[in-house]
Amino acid sequence: MKPTRILLIHTEETRTHFNALGIVENEPLETEILYTVLKQAGHPVRIYDPDREPACFEELLSSFAPDLVYADGVVKQVPYMLDYMQRTKAFSQKNATILGGVFAEHNYRSLYKDTVDYISRSYDPCVISALASLLSEPDFPSSLLENLNGLCYRRKDGSWTENTIHPFDINLLPRDIDRSHFYQYQSRFRLLKHNPLACVRFAYSCSHKCTFCYRTMMNCGRYVHKDVRNFAEEIRNIQCDNIYIIDDNFLVDPTTLSQFIAAIRELNINKNFICYGRCDFILKNKDLIKELTQIGFRYFIVGFEAVRDNYLQKYDKKIEVDDSLSCIHFMKSIHAGLYAMMIIDTDFTPADFTSMYRWVKEQQLEYVIPSIITPLPGTQMYDDCKEKLLTTDWRKWDYTHVLLPPAHMSIPAFYIRYQLLVLRLFFLARRYGSYDFINAPSLISRFLLGR
Repeated sequence: MKPTRILLIHTEETRTHFNALGIVENEPLETEILYTVLKQAGHPVRIYDPDREPACFEELLSSFAPDLVYADGVVKQVPYMLDYMQRTKAFSQKNATILGGVFAEHNYRSLYKDTVDYISRSYDPCVISALASLLSEPDFPSSLLENLNGLCYRRKDGSWTENTIHPFDINLLPRDIDRSHFYQYQSRFRLLKHNPLACVRFAYSCSHKCTFCYRTMMNCGRYVHKDVRNFAEEIRNIQCDNIYIIDDNFLVDPTTLSQFIAAIRELNINKNFICYGRCDFILKNKDLIKELTQIGFRYFIVGFEAVRDNYLQKYDKKIEVDDSLSCIHFMKSIHAGLYAMMIIDTDFTPADFTSMYRWVKEQQLEYVIPSIITPLPGTQMYDDCKEKLLTTDWRKWDYTHVLLPPAHMSIPAFYIRYQLLVLRLFFLARRYGSYDFINAPSLISRFLLGR
């Protein structure tokens, strides 16, 4: 059997003036997992990372000569994913193309294009590995594709077949991920001041169901986590002191977290951790949070979202502003760092912008991430408001664009209020000594030009 040559594209976040390069650059963990599985299956495989390497895509198609080209990403990356598929087919119609990732799981039909041959909706990398093995055989019968979990494929007549999708057990992923790409570019991977920063994933999906969040729908909405001991050993083997647990909510089950803490201590792992969590969990499990800080958890990313209860009710957060305040005060008391995530709602009045700034200032929050409300395709929020959308340009689904009509001001006025809030929060944080690792004038100019 002739092996299939595979090019894996780590799709860039944006091609516009403003981007988060230099502030947030995540290791392409999912791409590295797929790379590992394909290599183990004997396929020649290469990662193309356009944000970090100078190679021209067409030159790479010529020099590497792939048989299969893969790209994935979230909603804002879709136009770039499709662009790579089009350029691949323009180079050679013989090259097979496949898309995957978070967006593809529930929005696969919007990816049905003449330049796309396959769409992988499952998080099981073995689906793509099995497909690659089939492609090594000329004129294989399409019936062999029918059992590949969640695969969509285009038939010769242009119609699409959609295989049934089933949840994937994350414990079936390889325990030893080939992170050679990370080690080559590790100085470039960071989250704010944490650099270098390696990414790990403990679970797929989330046990909560906030109406604005897409991640709760991952893996068919089934929350599945790794064996705790294996996860701790995976972390131990990473050659990096800073670990970012990228689950949208790592703080889920007290028993599981207690097991994780015990495993970290038993294996004598001394690393710095960042994770996501909810403030209600933190308040109910204060002793557990203290233990997490003792084993190296330096920062917690918490979605406070709003400074008024009516907005929290709108998002179905199941918390109140008083809970947020209690959480902040507790975290400060144990010297745990916070990254506060806030939502800028298009129902905001000028007073709402002012209230959010004052609230942040009063709480002396160091890092605040204000995102314009973004209805993500596949969520209930998107279905409820899709008729009101101001644009269908997926590139603007980056949490810095106004996608719905503001209720109390014009779009330009809303942008001015938003930009002013972001800049005020930025300079407030600078007073605390934050953001000293970036070129402030350059970042500000890119932000203001990023519309």
